[in-house]
Amino acid sequence: MKSIAHGELETQILKQIWIQQECSAREVLNEISKEREIALTTVSTILERLFEKGVIIRKKVGGRVKYLPKISEKIYTTKIVKQFMNKLINSFGEVAITSFASGIEELPVEKRKELIQLLNKYEKK
Repeated sequence: MKSIAHGELETQILKQIWIQQECSAREVLNEISKEREIALTTVSTILERLFEKGVIIRKKVGGRVKYLPKISEKIYTTKIVKQFMNKLINSFGEVAITSFASGIEELPVEKRKELIQLLNKYEKK
């Protein structure tokens, strides 16, 4: 799968696909245009990019193109976070890790516990 780094509009469109599960560019436009002014050609372009990134599937249904999610929101989010963390660490090394660790104290207690459990799980591998 290609890099799936994304922008705000790609995320908004992808969320509509996860919500609707199968939709046309027009159906995505109808939902997104409730929050922002946007052209159908822009939505179609973003859908094509998401397809090329391997995040969504295209299929013909009754002569119309429909889009479906190829990966779940959870898997997508995990991949995005991993790509971001790798890029951050490759660019800034130890400073990135230290900054991330110092930000943990701002997390709610339950989230901190979850993160510590995950780190311990990976440490045992």
